[in-house]
Amino acid sequence: MKRIYSIIILPLLAACSHTPADHFVLHGTVPGAMDSTEVDLQVDNRTIEPIEGYIINGKFELKGQLPIGAVYARLSMNNNGIAERKGIQEENAVKYVEANIFIENGDLTFSTPHIDNLPQSFWRYDIRRENNYTLKGSAAHDVFDRYRRATLDLQYRLRREERAAWEEKREPDAKAIAAMRSELRQATHEFIAANRHLSVNLHLAEMLEMEPFTYTQADLDAVTALFAGYTDTLPALRKFREDYRAASAYTQGKPFAGGEVYNLQGDTLRLGTTPGRYTLIDFWASWCGPCRASFPHLRKVYEANREKIEFISVSLDKNDSDWRKATDEEKLPWQQYCATPSFSRAIGKAYKITSIPTFLLIGPDGGIIFSGHDSNDLDAQLEKL
Repeated sequence: MKRIYSIIILPLLAACSHTPADHFVLHGTVPGAMDSTEVDLQVDNRTIEPIEGYIINGKFELKGQLPIGAVYARLSMNNNGIAERKGIQEENAVKYVEANIFIENGDLTFSTPHIDNLPQSFWRYDIRRENNYTLKGSAAHDVFDRYRRATLDLQYRLRREERAAWEEKREPDAKAIAAMRSELRQATHEFIAANRHLSVNLHLAEMLEMEPFTYTQADLDAVTALFAGYTDTLPALRKFREDYRAASAYTQGKPFAGGEVYNLQGDTLRLGTTPGRYTLIDFWASWCGPCRASFPHLRKVYEANREKIEFISVSLDKNDSDWRKATDEEKLPWQQYCATPSFSRAIGKAYKITSIPTFLLIGPDGGIIFSGHDSNDLDAQLEKL
């Protein structure tokens, strides 16, 4: 691995007389930052190791070397360490802020009017503050910034609804969220088609990814067509194409093959569906907090759809007594089964179930038409039936 350097900028450091071609120098100006505020540059997909430095007199400088192309990175700053050493305890004085940028080899300049203008990290992140910083010297970031500004309001409204539901302890507006996600997908698709920058477009294409069984082959083809004119000059492009080829195995309509389960009476049977009727299968486990937290809402879904949909819960518990105890506690009013070890091992590959809860909705013809982890997303899907 190439060696990466990070240094502290000195106030009178002379500017480079030429633009580097085989490495980058990131100069930063952050007024209002406490001296010795830590700066950390984390590059997407660990292309290079994190680069660290400090802000002195409102400025910092980081150096590194990218092996190829431009990469997405998170530039974060925090003064927690120096604040602790100085005995500063006021909440507003401790800063955790960040910026999302595209970097490439060359001379780069980051600036913001004040450290308080930057988006705060973690749950306080406000996407609207992404307008409060600039990065000069990166053509990739110029493209990325155009996308961000074009979709900023839509992304903010989407995040606001998702966050407001959590803060207000209410159910989110599933229909509105689904509509905004669809609008954002369309805007992203159109932007990629109109802007030919491979690194940025591959990053944005991640926003076009969908859960297994929520897309058709035509949907996959429409995304891969956006990159048809590119050659495999980046490993990320090869991986993108491999991933989309693999995704073809999980298109809508794939038959649900079932598997062996056993019921509360201890009888082993093969899980199947009822021809001519929709079937909803909820994969869960007694130890899964989000699974059990979804049950109150799932009860409402059941009451509203029990006449047209057959509900089934399949536990992936390895311990039979844990499953029985949880089932007795929850008292769910639909069919309860536990997967056999062989079925538990098979569902990951067969239906791309990598986490729980996972809801599989199967159509009257036996084909899978939806997979998801959020019961509110399930609501939006059921409204289409």
